[in-house]
Amino acid sequence: MRSKTMVLCVLAAACLVAGCGKEESTTFTTPEGKVTVTAKQSGAEGTVKVETREGTATVRTGPQTIGEAELGVPAYPGAQVISSGQFGEAKGSGAGSASAALLSTNDPFDKVVAFYKANMKDIRQTMDQTAGDQKMVMFTAGREGNMRNVQIVAAGGGGPTNIHIMKVTGK
Repeated sequence: MRSKTMVLCVLAAACLVAGCGKEESTTFTTPEGKVTVTAKQSGAEGTVKVETREGTATVRTGPQTIGEAELGVPAYPGAQVISSGQFGEAKGSGAGSASAALLSTNDPFDKVVAFYKANMKDIRQTMDQTAGDQKMVMFTAGREGNMRNVQIVAAGGGGPTNIHIMKVTGK
């Protein structure tokens, strides 16, 4: 029941971020923790932060600057950050953190793949897949306690190339 309460608060918070037209911040408090929602004037930018005894999660939407320190790999030059998030678990054997970001560029899929192939260190695994008109390449780098994953996806008929980046560190 406690997790249902937290999920409802997160959903309410996400709705507020999506629908806000002015800058404001609201905090919801439950026995499990608190959720803080901040929306910028445009309504297209916002932050949801969930804090519990077990850890914290922060998700940001809208234009922002993000770099290699947060991602563990270089951000593709000129790509727009669509959303990002940081997640941390404070206790137990699973203590650690994760960062995730979604970037988008109009550069061709093959150019983005070549950039990450040349600029990622310690690539351990590569997966290349085509399904219908959609292409995807995924690179996994690092070792347990410091893993990085880059997934590059594009539709064959044109449109943007999307880059999903995840960095997971453990204590």
